[in-house]
Amino acid sequence: MKKFISVAMALVMSLGMVACSGDNEGSDTTKGDATGSVKEESVDFEKIYAEKPNGELLVVVTNNAGEGRDVWLKNLASEAGFNLEIVSLGGGAATARVIAEANNPTTNVIWGPSEDQFATMVEANALAPFVPEWAEDVKGLSKENGYSWPYEIQPKLLVANPDQFTEETAPKDYKDLWEKPEFHGKYAVPTAFDGNTNRAIIGGILAQYLDPDGELGVSDEGWEAIKAYFNNGYKTPKGENDFGNMASGTVPITFTFASGLLGKMKSFNVEPIVIYTEVGEPTNTNQIGVVKAKDQKIFEESLRFANWLGSADVIGAYAAANGNIVANAKAKDQMDPFMKDVADKFKAQDADWTYINSMMDQWVAKIQLEIY
Repeated sequence: MKKFISVAMALVMSLGMVACSGDNEGSDTTKGDATGSVKEESVDFEKIYAEKPNGELLVVVTNNAGEGRDVWLKNLASEAGFNLEIVSLGGGAATARVIAEANNPTTNVIWGPSEDQFATMVEANALAPFVPEWAEDVKGLSKENGYSWPYEIQPKLLVANPDQFTEETAPKDYKDLWEKPEFHGKYAVPTAFDGNTNRAIIGGILAQYLDPDGELGVSDEGWEAIKAYFNNGYKTPKGENDFGNMASGTVPITFTFASGLLGKMKSFNVEPIVIYTEVGEPTNTNQIGVVKAKDQKIFEESLRFANWLGSADVIGAYAAANGNIVANAKAKDQMDPFMKDVADKFKAQDADWTYINSMMDQWVAKIQLEIY
């Protein structure tokens, strides 16, 4: 393990990604640099992970706090010896907070945003190098950056009411929704554009029409397609729930993020048809990272907690309780059986998500001004 960690950290340093503002010579993990920040380039991860939690209060910012998940995590973490304050924010807001506080952080661990959102935090020099013991168990699921690691795989899924559709009569692709009249008015479309899921649905559609000569990198056909998608769909008003509408058959087709599916199924007492589209599902990984710190004890506790949180036993228990598709290969057997079936059947849409996400704000602005 020491050999692996040493190699990994050497790679991180060779890429010039270690974010430290002090002199590299004579670095010591027990001291701060001239600005008071912990020096990170010679961290002995194995030694830190081998030590018991020290009880320092950790502020964990996450978009995973809903539906009692914050209570679940605090209780389990407390049993393990960790002392947490959980701050609930959306993925975008959590990312923005960590970046805004890069020079004066008030958080210690960030859990939940997508790999592209973590890339922006790395670029902003807001995260500390972090190599968990379970790094090999999530290898290949996302581009490794030495700072954040995936704990779950998050496809966005189309689902349909089982009383109104069969697998044969349900749509096979997003294009069916607006191209086939039998689905018009029967599917929900995004009504907000700040959440990762809604943006991924838009990105998954426009990804099929990329054109470097087109407006904002999208062909005319693509803009007509997204216009038809919204015009023929149902915009769920406030006071209604799109999944509830699907369950009742009022609007029998909707979309959801995978980690929310099981909870919604239980809430609305329905087992929907999961539509595995021909082009594949818009998919990302959600990740864990450690925020740079000025206090050595808090920094080491943050590393211990992040390492613990993504471990097979903990993230497997989390998936069993909440219905997530785990990234850690050693935790797959703990997944809920329904979600394990989803994990086995879905395929990730082949798309350049880094580019798509870089264009999303401009695409959303055009949709809001001219289409929606």
